[in-house]
Amino acid sequence: MTTYEGKTGVDVSHLIRVIIPKQYKIDIRKASLIELVANALDANPSIIEINVDPKRGILEISDDGCGMDKGKFCKEYHDITPSKTPGTGIGFAGQGAKLALNFCSRIITETRSSTYKGYSEWHLENKDAPFKIHDDRTLSLNHTGTKVTLYLDDKNKTFYTSDIIEQVLKEHYFPLLDKELLKVYKGELPILVEGRGISPVITYRPLYTRGLKFLLNGKQVLQQSLRDMLDSQKEVWVTIERKKKVRGFFGLARDDPEENLQGVSICTFGKVIERTWFKKEPPAKKRIVGWIEAPPLIKAVTTDKCSFQQGDKTWEAFFRSAQAEFTKWLEETGLAERLLERKDDFSNLEREINLILRNIPQFAFFAARISGQVAITDEAGEGRELGEGTQKVPGTKGGETHGGGTPVYPGNGPGQAPTSKSGLGPAATNHQRNIRGGIRLGREENPRPEAKEARFDGETVIINVSHPAYKRAERDKLLNYHQIKSVVSSLIEFTLEKDPDPSYQKVFELSERFFRLWGEQ
Repeated sequence: MTTYEGKTGVDVSHLIRVIIPKQYKIDIRKASLIELVANALDANPSIIEINVDPKRGILEISDDGCGMDKGKFCKEYHDITPSKTPGTGIGFAGQGAKLALNFCSRIITETRSSTYKGYSEWHLENKDAPFKIHDDRTLSLNHTGTKVTLYLDDKNKTFYTSDIIEQVLKEHYFPLLDKELLKVYKGELPILVEGRGISPVITYRPLYTRGLKFLLNGKQVLQQSLRDMLDSQKEVWVTIERKKKVRGFFGLARDDPEENLQGVSICTFGKVIERTWFKKEPPAKKRIVGWIEAPPLIKAVTTDKCSFQQGDKTWEAFFRSAQAEFTKWLEETGLAERLLERKDDFSNLEREINLILRNIPQFAFFAARISGQVAITDEAGEGRELGEGTQKVPGTKGGETHGGGTPVYPGNGPGQAPTSKSGLGPAATNHQRNIRGGIRLGREENPRPEAKEARFDGETVIINVSHPAYKRAERDKLLNYHQIKSVVSSLIEFTLEKDPDPSYQKVFELSERFFRLWGEQ
C-alpha cells in the first residue's frame, strides 16, 4: 500500500468560505448534497445510496458506478480549482466534497474502478486543505464505485436529516424518482427527434443505461408519477437545435401540487435546472405542471445547476421554441391570456424601438434577426396549413428606405397565408429567408392594483391600457413616450432577472443609454 500527502497550494479558506458560496443561490450544505449526487450520476450507477446519522453527525453518499482511475482521483478530484469540459456531465469532479470542507471536520472518499482502488482523508486547516491518499485499499467500499463520508463539525452536526435529504432529492432530481419518467432516462422511451420532413429519426438514448434507484437509509425514495396527477395533458417535442427536438409535456394538476412541482421543469440528465411559466401569467398558474428533458442544454447550465447562462444562444432559442409550444397549449386548454385586438398599428413604434435595441449590447438579443423557413405559394409545392397573416413582396419604386413590403393581395382584413406546416391548404414551397426579428407590442386590460404598466412574455411587450399612467398619458397626449418608457422598463426587468449581480445602477444606465439613442434619432 502506498500513502502520500498533498496540499492544494492555494488559499482554500478564502475560496470555500467566500468565493464559491457566491456561485450558489441556496444553502451551501444543500448545494454540497446536490453536487455529491451529480458526481454519482456522472458515474452511470444503478444505485445511489445515502445514509445519514444525525446523532453522530455522519452523512454517506455511495454509488456503484464506474469509480475513478488513479489520475482522476489523485489529481483532478483533489484539485480545488478544476476545469470541466462543457457538456460532459452535470457534475464537477469532487465539487460536493470541496464544498463540504466548509462545514466538516474531515472527509473520507473511497473509490474503486477497473484499474485502481484507494481512499483519501481531507480536511480544512487554517488556509489550506491538506489531504492524505492511500493507494491499493479501501475502508468499506467493496465494489466498483465511489463513497464519500462527511464527518460534520459540531455546528452542523444535526443539519442533515432524512426529511431534508428527501426534500432536496425531490426538488432537484424528481424526474429520476418517477417510475414513468425514468423510462425515458433508461432508454425505454424516446428522448429526441432528429431531422425534419417525412422521416425524422426518433432517438432512444439511455442516459442511465443500468436503471437507477435512490436509497435513503435503506429505503427507496420514490415520487408519485407526475402524469397521474394531471388533466389536460399534452405531449410536446420542442425544437432545441436546427434539426433536433426534445421531449416534454404540460398538464393541469387536479389539486395544487407541492411548490417544488409547480411550473414547467426544464431538466438536463434528470437534474431540474429551472422551473418556468415562460413569462406567462395564466389563471390557475400554480396548478400548471410540466417537464422537458433537454440534454443539449447541459452546456448552458450555471455552476450552481439552478439556472441557465444568460445570453447563451442555445438556451435562448430553446426558450422561445418552448414558449411557443406552451402558449399553444394554454390556448387549447382555455388558459391563454386574452390580449385586446390589435387595432393600433404598432409597426412604426416596433421598428423604432428595435433599431435602438440592436445598438445596445445588453438588448441586442431582443432585436436579433432570425433565419427561418417561409412558405411561398407554388403550384408544384405541398399543401400547407393556413395561418393569419399576409404575404408581402418588396416595393418596386426606389426611395430613401427599403420599405416594409407590399401585400400581394391587398385588403382590409388580417388575411391568411400558407405556413411551413403541411396541411390541406394551398400548395407552397419552403424558402430560407431572414425574418425580421425583434419584439412585438400588444395591449391588454388589467385593472388589478398590482398590475404593471407593461410586461414582457418573451416575445411580446404587452402594454396595460388600464393602468392609471396610461390613461393620464393618453389624456395629456403623451402616449407615445409612455409606451416607449413602459416597453424599456419591462425589457430591463427581464434582462436583469438572470443577472448574477443586478443593481439599481444598471437599471439607470440602461434606461439612460436607451433614451439618449431615442432622443438622437
